Amino acid sequence: NVLYCLILFVATTVALVLRYSEQDMAVDTWSTPGSASYTLCEGGRCEGNWAVFRISFTLSCLFLTMLFLTCSESKAAVFAHRGFWLAKVIGVIAVGATTVFMPNDAFAYYAWIARFVAPGFLVYQVISLIGFGYSANTAMVERDDQAPPAPLLCISNSGGNVWKVANLLLCLLLYVGILTGIGLLYDRFPQSGCSFNPLAVTTTLLLVLLNTALSVSSIAPHAALLTSALVSAYGTWVCYGAMAAMPYAECNPLANSPGFVSSVVSICIATGTVAFLTFSAGRRETAKMSAKEVATNAGQLAPAPAAAPAAADAVTVKVEGEEAREDPLDEVAPQSYRGYYFVMLLLSFYLAMLLSNWGTAADGEADAELLNGSYNASLASAWVQLTSGWLCALLYLWTLVAPRLLPDRDFSRV
Repeated sequence: NVLYCLILFVATTVALVLRYSEQDMAVDTWSTPGSASYTLCEGGRCEGNWAVFRISFTLSCLFLTMLFLTCSESKAAVFAHRGFWLAKVIGVIAVGATTVFMPNDAFAYYAWIARFVAPGFLVYQVISLIGFGYSANTAMVERDDQAPPAPLLCISNSGGNVWKVANLLLCLLLYVGILTGIGLLYDRFPQSGCSFNPLAVTTTLLLVLLNTALSVSSIAPHAALLTSALVSAYGTWVCYGAMAAMPYAECNPLANSPGFVSSVVSICIATGTVAFLTFSAGRRETAKMSAKEVATNAGQLAPAPAAAPAAADAVTVKVEGEEAREDPLDEVAPQSYRGYYFVMLLLSFYLAMLLSNWGTAADGEADAELLNGSYNASLASAWVQLTSGWLCALLYLWTLVAPRLLPDRDFSRV
């Protein structure tokens, strides 16, 4: 997982540098009027995006190949996942070099495909966030309930309430940050003449209040205030990201920031975001596979039935050096990594959209007012980010009311 994080980190950094320097990483960048690339860029106004698409395509080829090689549960899949790193690196370089000679039209079609595939990663991300919120709350409560109660760092826990107090303090800090952030969004971003801004911040506030109220009510006795705080914090953050991505200066005060400084900050944020998403997504999938592998190994190590006693005249022959020739495949349990590589494939498509304004050229009306140096300043990016916040809040809302609406269904395994 760490090595894949490193590959994606380097790829993201190179993609951003090429994009900001408007290098398409292509031998022939000419687009004829009416072609797919000409139409996507509205006449060729997205220089640098083609390098992003080429790098994303290269990563997609890597993870799609690994998905096919590890989709079935086998010992060979384990070795394909854990080894052959030289072959993987050489393959990535070879595919990347090949894309230099491919026409831009091919990547225009790839960008269209990525537009529909990339939202799948956002769905995975918000579902994982909600699951993490519930799991974190349960883990903190269980540390107090276990015997003896677990200490918190160097704080003793003889009363069995330290983790619950820490949980409440964390919730308080999150809600203070949420309300402060929403207040700043109302104050710093123009509300009159920009319908998007009040829509974004007001709906975010209403969803925060609704989910928080339900989580502390008798309607959802299974709810957790910590989960509500995490979901609300995420919604507030993406609301800011959506408003900061608006490409109109009269609606976005960040449009007047210096270009060079903003470019450096954008590169750092983008590479850090991709690295974090890669590591967290890979860690979640790896944890699932590790738990399954432990269960499989436990089954293999179960005591075998007692063998019948050997005959008195039985002869056992042991060839010298036999142990040294044991097959290494016998030392690992069969495993499949399709979930891991499917998430990485989604992330590769999402990378193409995240770093290229979701594959759109700058709006002609907003050209003179585009954010200087921003890697995701467009109406498409703003709406995608806002929609992801709404989706997270609504999915969490469903987890609160679903047991009440469907009392006959068992949600304990969901």
